[in-house]
Amino acid sequence: AGTITNDNGRFSLAISGDHDSLEITSAGFIKKVVAVRAGDNSLSIILAQDARNLETVVVTALGITRKSRSLTYSTQGIGTDDLNTVKNTNVLNSLNGKIAGVQVNRTSGGVGGSVRVVLRGDKSTRNSQPLYVIDGLPIVNQIGGPDPGLYNGAPDAGDILSTMNPEDIESINVLKGASASALYGSQGSNGVILITTKKGKNGATRIDFSSNVTMDKAYVLPKLQYDYGQTNKPTASSPGSEDSWGAKGAPNPAGDYVKDFFQTGVTFINSLSVTTGNDRTSNYISYSNTDNKGILPTSTFKQHTLTFRQTTKLLQDKLILDGNFTGSIQNAHNRLTPGIYYNPLTGLYLFPRGLDFNQYKEFEYFSPTRYLYAQNWWNINYDKDQANGGGWGGQDYQQNPYWNMNRNTADTRNQSVYASASIKYLITSWLNIQARGNINNFINDYQRNIYATTQGTLARFNGNLNTTKSNITTVYGDLLLSGEKALNSDFTVNFTLGTSMQKQNGKMLTVNGSPTVPNVFLESALDKATIDVRNYDVNTNTPNQRTIHSVFGSAQLNYRNKLFLDFSDRNDWSSTMAFTPSKKKGYNYFSVGGSAVLSDIFNMPAAINFAKLRASYAVVGNDVAPFSAYPLYTFNMGGIANPPTSYPVTTIAGFDLKPEKNKSFEIGTQWSFLQSRLSLDFTYYKSNTTNQYFSGISLLAGTTTKSDINAGNIQNTGIEASVSYKVINTKKLTWTTTVNLSHNKNKIVELFDPAVVKGVDENSRYTMGASGGYTMLKQGGQFGDLYGRTFQTDAQGRTIVNASTHLPLFVDSLIGNPNPTFIAGWHNTFTYDRFTLSVLIDGKFGGKVLSITQGYLDQLGVSQRTADARNNGNTVNIDNAVDESGKAWSGTVDAKTYYQYVGGKTPAGSAYSYSATAIRMREIAISYQLPLTSKVVKDLRIGLIGNNLFFFKKDAPFDPEQVSGVNAGGVGIDAFGLPAYRSYGLSLKCTF
Repeated sequence: AGTITNDNGRFSLAISGDHDSLEITSAGFIKKVVAVRAGDNSLSIILAQDARNLETVVVTALGITRKSRSLTYSTQGIGTDDLNTVKNTNVLNSLNGKIAGVQVNRTSGGVGGSVRVVLRGDKSTRNSQPLYVIDGLPIVNQIGGPDPGLYNGAPDAGDILSTMNPEDIESINVLKGASASALYGSQGSNGVILITTKKGKNGATRIDFSSNVTMDKAYVLPKLQYDYGQTNKPTASSPGSEDSWGAKGAPNPAGDYVKDFFQTGVTFINSLSVTTGNDRTSNYISYSNTDNKGILPTSTFKQHTLTFRQTTKLLQDKLILDGNFTGSIQNAHNRLTPGIYYNPLTGLYLFPRGLDFNQYKEFEYFSPTRYLYAQNWWNINYDKDQANGGGWGGQDYQQNPYWNMNRNTADTRNQSVYASASIKYLITSWLNIQARGNINNFINDYQRNIYATTQGTLARFNGNLNTTKSNITTVYGDLLLSGEKALNSDFTVNFTLGTSMQKQNGKMLTVNGSPTVPNVFLESALDKATIDVRNYDVNTNTPNQRTIHSVFGSAQLNYRNKLFLDFSDRNDWSSTMAFTPSKKKGYNYFSVGGSAVLSDIFNMPAAINFAKLRASYAVVGNDVAPFSAYPLYTFNMGGIANPPTSYPVTTIAGFDLKPEKNKSFEIGTQWSFLQSRLSLDFTYYKSNTTNQYFSGISLLAGTTTKSDINAGNIQNTGIEASVSYKVINTKKLTWTTTVNLSHNKNKIVELFDPAVVKGVDENSRYTMGASGGYTMLKQGGQFGDLYGRTFQTDAQGRTIVNASTHLPLFVDSLIGNPNPTFIAGWHNTFTYDRFTLSVLIDGKFGGKVLSITQGYLDQLGVSQRTADARNNGNTVNIDNAVDESGKAWSGTVDAKTYYQYVGGKTPAGSAYSYSATAIRMREIAISYQLPLTSKVVKDLRIGLIGNNLFFFKKDAPFDPEQVSGVNAGGVGIDAFGLPAYRSYGLSLKCTF
């Protein structure tokens, strides 16, 4: 008698009673018999993996489980320990560096913000993010948010995945390619992330409690100068100039007030779960809360999540019922809004040098003229110089940072409710039928109160109220018939046939206006002459309604458990295609693949435990946005009708809207050596996505209006590799090291057909929405290319300068591409006795990013490099240049003239683009398992944790990984985004 715990083949036994020997067996490990000596009451045993009999089961499309050896495509997953050793408030951030072929970008909104995930490169002009699936059932994750430009009005709103409790997740499995996700049809065209949640287990009741507390410190701050003062000093009638190109030796009573402005953030994440069950029924219930004080003053984030799951078996275990409910509420106060509007960082960074920042910590004063509290800022004061016509109004790009945080407040409340249910009946020992469905409702409620005396570009005389309320509901249901049958002693077939329906409904209501009484922020108090009311779809400014009906099937033929052949087929009928020729027949997707377990077919050296070769081909796709095929009028201001800006082509044969089509091929291999201590997984893939959706295109003939068409061919080719080695595997000490590598090359093979689209040639570009106008597509280029004002160069790459001023000439051209060409993650886990050390280093290599922030800092003379230039003779060197006539030139130009010329809100790309390469210490965790004698507390672990601790290499003045929003474009641009911060703290895990 006794208890046994298993940690990946490392067994700990608590023994009671008398025994001569114990036989230990576990699936995937070699059986071991150990002698028990008199007096032994505990043993620690390590079993060797048996790869030849290893039958690891993985979750695949539709939640179908398959043996790992039978898969004909690449898939990779991580378990609950990888997600919860160092917790993130959005669980998707935990994928960084742990899965090959996955690019993860967090938004600059801070804790609980949205996450952008792309598998094997960008593919679609509308959305390149994968489908998210919970326990086999898909959900629709919100995309969008701020763009990387200057004029955002609202912060990142968060997404559905940020509302999940990481402790509720058993594992995450990533279906990277089209072959793996083909069963999801148009929804899975960009790959799938499968989330398997925890459920109750048969046995004694178990209570798990975990608590994390971390300190958050900003550490990637701009390099600023405090020696050179304001260019023109204040007078009685003027606040002085906005720039700081004045004399050296300016007083600075506030010291490094930028660094002092940021506070130490604190994040608490607590989770409590109860697991219980017997042979018939099991239950899992959990509650978690997150409480964060951000690095920005007044910024907070709070979240509460409740989960309940029950599984019941009836009718002699032939009928299985499963139900799940998760409810979450988030409240975010004063998330950063990137750009220059409503952003405290613009006023903080650009504050003229020589003035006393301490004077403006009292951000408001009582105005006798307005009889209210008004903004106090160096160039914003309603009561200054009234004799000459009024107060100082300031610039539209900066205000008092403290006024911004206290009188331009932004509050976001998210409410997510997810419920699912399934009923499964085992018809025979080899055949079952299952019906299941889910509903997900995500409500976002945003409000910004803008007080009177806010800068005039942003608010009317009495202030402004800006509100947005969105409601997205997704309902999904399917019916599956599945079976696995041995045809004879050699062949086995397993199959799934099914049908599904998904319905999405989303709407958004915005109300903006100015109150009739200053600072009364009620919709009922708004002046009707200022009200702007709009009711439209969340993403497309049209009603968001989509229904997809599908039939599908898959089959696998298994020959002696060593040769496998896969087929799958799916046909979708989408309401968005209702007014196209495909409305009756729908559109079809399929996949075919094969794999061979070479180690079972051929005699191989003893050092090779397992070897497999796989290959697959698939065609999947993506439908068009709701009402694209039949555009509708939109209404605002209580009834003003706005006609569609473009229409689908119906007058030219063959130009009716079609679904996108992604043709994908992959080949890979998997090997294990040295009793499975060393494993390797390698994949090569190629995909071509055609029939991209473009809006507002002018055609050569057939129509005089702007048209919506299908065009383009975006190609991705790449490799992925994952290598894991158990370097040390002794009773006392183990060390496992894992390296994940991926390389992706993107190319826009074709954009528009010049025989069809008016005025198009090989140099034409298409500007992506929500990209600040920087992200453009061009034939021969790459998805994500940034274009804009940059230096003109000759054929030899020399900068062309004006012959008289010697300042560079500008041209609108390619700046660079921010996407990495190579991604690597190196994860090491060490155990010694009761200690565990986990270290994750990851890097993204290649690409270029653009800093608009640095352009502003230089133009206004507040950056350290403008001070360095003034310290070195007030000049900037220009080398390797020629004038317009081609005459070689090198020399210096005046620093102020140069930086005011190349910087600003449209900075020259050549001067403000930086290498996107960044190598960082992503995670560190050290834990200790306390020895226990208590019968109540079964396990207790304490630890030290750190996240995003430091960079080994980074050239950009900001974290290249951060983005403003999770849009299709706009990666790699910083416009006063939140500084990157490091987190470090304590963790506690306890089991009762």
